[in-house]
Amino acid sequence: PLDPSEVERRVNFFPTLSSDIMPKDWGVILTNAPLFSTKASLLDDVLLHSSPYSNRKMTFVLGTDTFVRIINPKYYSNSFENMIDALVQMKEKGVHFVVGGRLEQTESGSKKFINGEEEVKSLPMQIQEMFTLLTEEEFRLDVSSTEIRKKMEEQE
Repeated sequence: PLDPSEVERRVNFFPTLSSDIMPKDWGVILTNAPLFSTKASLLDDVLLHSSPYSNRKMTFVLGTDTFVRIINPKYYSNSFENMIDALVQMKEKGVHFVVGGRLEQTESGSKKFINGEEEVKSLPMQIQEMFTLLTEEEFRLDVSSTEIRKKMEEQE
């Protein structure tokens, strides 16, 4: 678990973002639920769906590594069908995911930007629609969040 001061620091970051890039009706909700299917069920009970134009009720922003775990049958009793069922249930609750990519070192030593594009192709189209995969042009930060936090700690 994260230290409460680290949670507070992360949450306090969002209000500093420009209103040009942040929706007017956003919020941060903290939960210790380990699975996104559980998070979606918990949040479904407390969030109101207010848009007549979209069935999106909640959007999770995450990195490629977390995205790959979300679509890994290992977390659904090693069953592809259970995974698809869980994702369909999340979609019915209005869940959407925005996935930021990262640089990955290839065997040749070069670096390649990955964002889950290959992995999402293995999913049924109704599930693919749940994911917005940010391209390298839209999102590229050549440092990990762990590295950023470490540098910030060193400056304190």
